[in-house]
This record gives sequence, structure tokens and C-alpha cells, in this order.
Amino acid sequence: MLLGRTAECARIADLVDDARAGQSTALVIRGEAGIGKSSLLRYAESIAGDLTQLRTHGIETESRLPYVGLADLFRPVTDHLERIPGRQAAALTGALALGPAVAQDRFGVAAGTLSLLGAVSESGPVLVVVDDAQWLDPYSLDSLAFATRRLGREGVVALFATRDNGGAASRLAPVETLTLRGLDADAARQLVEGEPLSPHDVTRLLSEARGNPLALVELPALLARGGHRFDTGAPLPIGEILARTFHSAITRLPAQAQDAMLLLAVLGPRPLAGTERVLRAHGLTYASLEPAERAGLMSVEEGAYVFRHPLVRSGVYHGASAVHRWRAHRTVAHALEDAKAPTALERYAWHLAESGADPDEQVAAALERAASGGPGSLTFPLASRLYAHAARFTPEGEHKALRLHAAARAAQAAGSLDEAADLLDRALGHAAHPRTRLDVRQLRCYVDIQRGRPARAREQLRAAVDEARRVDPALAAVMLGGITFTELAIGDLTAARATSAESMEIADAFGDASAALPVRLLHALVELLGGDAENGRALLHELEKPLAEPDLTFPYPVSGVGGLCHLAAEELDAGHDLLDRAVHAARAASTVGLLAHLLGTLSVVEFWRGQWTSALAHADESARLGEDTGRVIEVCRALAAQAKAEAALNRETDCRLHGAQAAALAADADLPMDAARAHGALGLLELGLGRFEEAVQHLEKVREFSVANGRGDGLYLSWAADLADAYAHLHRTEDAYEVLRVLEHEAGRGHRPIAAAAAARCRALLEPAGAERHLDRALRHLSAVAAPFERGRTEFTRGELLRRQGRRG
Repeated sequence: MLLGRTAECARIADLVDDARAGQSTALVIRGEAGIGKSSLLRYAESIAGDLTQLRTHGIETESRLPYVGLADLFRPVTDHLERIPGRQAAALTGALALGPAVAQDRFGVAAGTLSLLGAVSESGPVLVVVDDAQWLDPYSLDSLAFATRRLGREGVVALFATRDNGGAASRLAPVETLTLRGLDADAARQLVEGEPLSPHDVTRLLSEARGNPLALVELPALLARGGHRFDTGAPLPIGEILARTFHSAITRLPAQAQDAMLLLAVLGPRPLAGTERVLRAHGLTYASLEPAERAGLMSVEEGAYVFRHPLVRSGVYHGASAVHRWRAHRTVAHALEDAKAPTALERYAWHLAESGADPDEQVAAALERAASGGPGSLTFPLASRLYAHAARFTPEGEHKALRLHAAARAAQAAGSLDEAADLLDRALGHAAHPRTRLDVRQLRCYVDIQRGRPARAREQLRAAVDEARRVDPALAAVMLGGITFTELAIGDLTAARATSAESMEIADAFGDASAALPVRLLHALVELLGGDAENGRALLHELEKPLAEPDLTFPYPVSGVGGLCHLAAEELDAGHDLLDRAVHAARAASTVGLLAHLLGTLSVVEFWRGQWTSALAHADESARLGEDTGRVIEVCRALAAQAKAEAALNRETDCRLHGAQAAALAADADLPMDAARAHGALGLLELGLGRFEEAVQHLEKVREFSVANGRGDGLYLSWAADLADAYAHLHRTEDAYEVLRVLEHEAGRGHRPIAAAAAARCRALLEPAGAERHLDRALRHLSAVAAPFERGRTEFTRGELLRRQGRRG
């Protein structure tokens, strides 16, 4: 038991016991440096000798190297990789650099992490220990957080230690947190008893340490050796006390020992193949570190020198002069300058940047070439970082702006919207050419749309269109397409129809191939939703070939728009096939933001195909990806889709929860169509429960929105059939006929068998004398399309009719 930590130790012991009983749990231990987080982790390890133990710890200089923390954690159990699904094993093997370099699937790695922990736990309970999580690379941390949230009965206990500052705590926010405070006065005094310090010094030490165990343990001996003075005025922050203390101990070492420690601080404490070569480049050897070992600042573990505590390493690195740090980074960079692999090039670029190197077009060009390798050779997150490094080494001017724009485009595709926004803001500061500035402004608007600011983005795009007409008409057409997309996302079909016509006029006049696909595809969607549906269908079919291989980094989701077109045309199988292919391509390229959009649309298609379990799974994943990447618009869409599937499945509690969440989030983000979709889902739920008045209340809100925005009724935002049904049950016949006219108008706009069947079913409800004839017509319409949901409702209506007539079906 640790001094002053009785309650904390008891909590950890309970978690270990839970793991022995087959229950998975997790705990985040938060606190300042030296507060005792690592000691609690060691206590957990000491009482869990019968558990399989996996450990990793974050390293500040490696925090930008993807999956390095996960590689350390899983090193003892890589033989279990063959026991997890092949796709996950391939993703995890590539991420951990255990196999051939492949395009990584970030979420495949996360799923593989969960599966691998499950496979290891089949042999008995498992203890996962992650120390210094604030320095763990975010890719490893996200994978572990993903797995931790989904563990259940495997018998895995995961313990994370992290400092109060940094992003680790927020990434682990859903996990139970134990915040460590300083030891109380009695425990702190016990900890320094027997130290060769005067009573006055003890009093000042207790005051300065503020109960920090590391300071209370480490400072007395160091103070006794170095004659440190306490009469320095106001109390110092604890981190600064420790940094100054270690700096004092370090500066008493020989210069060669200090230089060698600094090199290891730059490299990290793990034994690396190039460590000895880096030391030799400075005229040093491992023997240079012996004075540091004797001083208790370093130790030997598994045949390699390591820092006794991360704070020592921080003290070495931050205590060195800038010139010395630059020189150390430059030495490591030179050791990597012949690197060819993109990941090694990234490390080279980072060390070179930290060395204070001047801009160098040769270096920048090499990094740009590596970044432009495409999704077949590297992931978009890595491409973004390489482009950003290339921009760092690019001299001031237009080329710097172009590389920052490329980095932002890759970051947006990877799902990092905040990073993309920052890169674009920087790019605008360097861009001088009007076309470059327009490209940057355009992408910045799309980022705002995805963050849930569509109205603002539409205004900014509109402001840029007139300038784009003068600079590049094809770009103006694409921008107008982006405005159309935004208006459709808001649900304003009236505005979208006018904007789409304007963009088509420009695109047709200038015949630019780059503008043709997105502009014409959006025009097809507008026509299918509320114009000449047959013209929209024909236009969609003309675009099938280019739509099969869209640009994954295009600012708005071309494949998703194609899926929406097929949905509006009631071509469910074609929509499913297009979206399914696009989802696989997005996963392979780690285009996380696009994936969230595609899954949300695929969920709606699967709903109408009667695949409700798949619809729920796709919507749930879309919502989680949207939350992880800050894509508010996708979260709204996915929550509404979840609520709709749950209404059909009569999952009342879940439907009400997700419907309310979608409506609230849509109201905050000015996304009225998604609020309407949420009400549509809740209306369907109430209809199924026989609560017809409540159903009408929800569905009339959808009707009001649709009428105000020039919309009729369609599969993406459906309401008319449900409202007519509810009116009929309430004997509000005139109201039902008024809504039926909307349905019959939609059914008459081209080949729309589902709308036609719904109209015939509703007419059967209103005209009992001819009901059988109307229902036969509805079923004939449905023979042309696989729509189990509408067919089931029609068959149910027929059954009710026969029951009332005393007949058997």
C-alpha cells in the first residue's frame, strides 16, 4: 500500500479483482507531473502477477509518430495477431510496422486493437498499463480509447496515467477518472522523515512541494548534495521546481554525459538501431553515460540506457540551450536523410524542423513527392503531415500556400477539420494569386459546412463566386455547386434549384471536365427531388461511369450525392451498390470524414431496403465518426437515421432519445432539414404505437418545413404517407385527401413505384369500397422494386381490411 493513497490503491485492487471475475473496466489516473500516477500503475502491476500484463508509455518526441505506443504495448503478444479477423490483422500489422507497408485503415486498426485484446484475454485476465498518456501518439491513444469503450466481459482492466494538461484527458473523457491531489500534510511529512534537512528546510520543502510525492522523494537527496537555497521568494509551480532541480543535477555532469543524455532525450529512451551511430557522430559512446548512471539520473534496462523518470528526460531536453537542442536534432536528421519510406521521411522532416534549419526547396520537394504518393501508398493523415512539413521548408511565396492547401485538403479527407482550418488560415496568409486564394477560401467554407455552420459557409461561398467568375469560370461553377450542396443540406430546395441552374449554365458554357461531374450530379439531385425527375434520372445514368471512381479528396462528397440521387430516383439496389463501393474505398484510404457521410446515406438506403439492422449499424458508426471528427452535420444526419430505423423496429426508448438529440443538435447548428427528419422518425414511432394525435403533431412539422422549402415527399425526408395514415385513423378525411394529393403528385413525377404504392395504400384507407383494388395496384407497383418496408405496410393494411370484412387472407 502506498503512503497516503489508501483509497486509490483500494480502487485499483477492486478493478483487478473485477478482471479476474471476467469483467472489463478502465480507469484514467490524472494529475500533475510527479504526483504519483506511475507509482499507482506499479502498484497495480505488483498485485496483478497472475494477469497478462501489457505496458506502454508516451514519449514526448515520439508523440507525432503514428502507432509507436501501440507497437510497444502489443510487442509481447504479436503472435496472437493470427487469431483476429484478417482485415483487422492486416491493418494492425501495417500500423505496427510488422509487415509490408500498406494503406492503413485507422478504424481497422482500432477494431484490431479491440479484437487483439479479446484474443489475449481468452487465456486469462489482462492488465493494460499506459503511462504518460499525454505524450502517447494520438493514433495509439484513439485506438486504445476506442477499444476501452467497447470492452465488456473479456476480463481486461486498462489503466491510463496522464497529466492534467494536453489532449489525452479529453480523448479519454468517457472513461472513469481518478484525479490525484497532493499528499496531505501528515503523509508528506512522513515521506521526508529522516532526510538530512534542517527543520526550516523541511518546512519550506513541504510548502514548495505541495504534497507532490516525486518532489518529496527526489528533492531532499539532491538538495543535500547541491546546497539548494529556498529563499527565492514566491512559491514556484511544481513543474518548474522539478525542472530546475534536475537541471542542477544535470549541469554538474561532464559535458560529454550531458551531450549524450540530450541525444537520447531527442531519440527517446528506447534502444534504437541508430542510437550508437548518432552518439558516434558526436564523438560519444555509451560509456559517456556512465556518470549519469552513477548520479541516479539514468539506469540500464534490457541492455539499454533509459531515463530513470520522464521528468529527468524533460529536464535534460528543456534545460539544454536552444543551440544544443538544434544540434542534437540535426544529428538525428542527418542519420535519416537517406530515408525513403514516408514514415521515416516524416521523422526526418520533424527533426530537421526542430533543428532550426532554414527553408530548403530540395527538402520541401522531396516531402511533397512523398505526400503525393496517393492513397495506395500512404494514408491521408500521413499525407497531410508530409505536405505540412513540405510547407515548413518552402520559402515564402505562392508555393508555400499551395502546399499548405494540399495539407489541408488531405487533413479534411482524413477527418481532421480543426487542423484543416488552421492550415487553410495559414495558407491564406501566403497566397497571392487570385486562383489560389479562391481555392483556399472554397475549402475553408466546406470545412465550416461540415462543422455545422452551413448558413455562414453559404454566404462566404456566394461572396467568392463573383470573383471566381472573373478568374476561372469553371471554379465559379464548382463553387455554385458547393452552394447548391449546402442549400440541399439545409433543406432549401427552392434556393438549390435556382443555384443549380446557375452553376449548370456556367459549366455548360465553358465545358470544363473538372466541374462537370459535381455540378451535373447536383443538378440531377435537384431535378429528382423537385423538378423534372425523368431528366434527373437520365442525367444520373449518364454520370455512372465517372461516378464509379470519384476523387476522394473532393471538398464535398460526390459519391454520397450519387447515392442520394439513386435514393430520390427510388433505385435502391443501385444506390446500395454505389455507396457500398464508396464505403470500401473510403475505409481503404482512411478518408474518415467522407466515410461518415457515406455511412449516413447508406443507412437511409438500407432502411428502405428493409435491412434495419444494417441501417442501425451504419448510422451508429456514422454518428461516432462524426463525433470523433467534429462533423456536426454528419452527427445530425446519423442520429435522425438511427431514430427512423428504431421507430420501424419499435425501439421506443432509443428512438425518442436519438430523435431528441438530432432535433436539438440540428437546432443549434441551423440544420432544419435534419430536425424535420427527426420529427419524421418520431411521427413514425407514434403511428406504430397507435398514438395518432401525437404522430400528427410531429408529422405536421415535417409538412410545414417541406412546404416552406419547396419540397414534396421523398425517401430521404418522408412524411406524406405517414401523415395521411394518421389523419385517416383520426377520421380527418379532408386533411388526409390534401396530403394524398402531394403523394400522388410525387408518384406522377416519373417512375417512382414506392411513392405510387404509398399513394394507393393511403387511398385504400380513405375509400374502403375500392380498397382491395387500390391495394392490388399498390402491390403491382412494389413488384418493380425491393422495398420490404412499404410492402409490409401494404400487406398489413390488406389484412386489416379483410379482418374488418370478416374474411381470411
